[in-house]
Amino acid sequence: MTATRAALLERRSRIRLAQRGRDLLQDKRKELLRAFREVAESALVASERLGRTAAEARESLRLAEALEGPDVVWSAGWASNDEVAVTAKVRSIMGVRVPVIDHEDVGRPLTERGYALATSGPRTDGVARRYEAVIDVLLELASTELRLRRLGEEIGKTTRRANALAHVVLPTLRDEARAIGLKLQEREREATFALRRVKAHRDRRVT
Repeated sequence: MTATRAALLERRSRIRLAQRGRDLLQDKRKELLRAFREVAESALVASERLGRTAAEARESLRLAEALEGPDVVWSAGWASNDEVAVTAKVRSIMGVRVPVIDHEDVGRPLTERGYALATSGPRTDGVARRYEAVIDVLLELASTELRLRRLGEEIGKTTRRANALAHVVLPTLRDEARAIGLKLQEREREATFALRRVKAHRDRRVT
């Protein structure tokens, strides 16, 4: 490590740059945590709604099987098998690209469920409606959990970078700057002492 004024100025410049980088990363982490909490609250709400919706669907299925017969209910279930169109998009949160899942309305009119209305009853229709609601909440929850995972990964990365600057880079640069400063002070003292000796020697010669 070269102990020069230029080296000291260069270390001080790098310290200021590292401090700015640390502060920016800490600010970014705060915003990401805020966004994470908001998405987590949405996930909690969706999870609770899923629990209620699934419980209602199971109860509806139980009653339909009891009142209309399991064969009727399961036959309608096989006949109404269908696909749900899902679209994956990307949204930016604090510069972080997070996935968002959009989907078409899962609920379908009675005439589009695929089974004959004459062979099914209102209980079976209710089962179909409630399980469509379950799928709708599941897709919403999946989208929310994907955002949570991506935000969590970015928070971890940002935290590691901020900690590296705060606990590794900055202490190292400060130690180097301090060592260079001490070396320069030692040289200045040596130079001052040498000048005094030269002056004292010259004064003795004059007298």
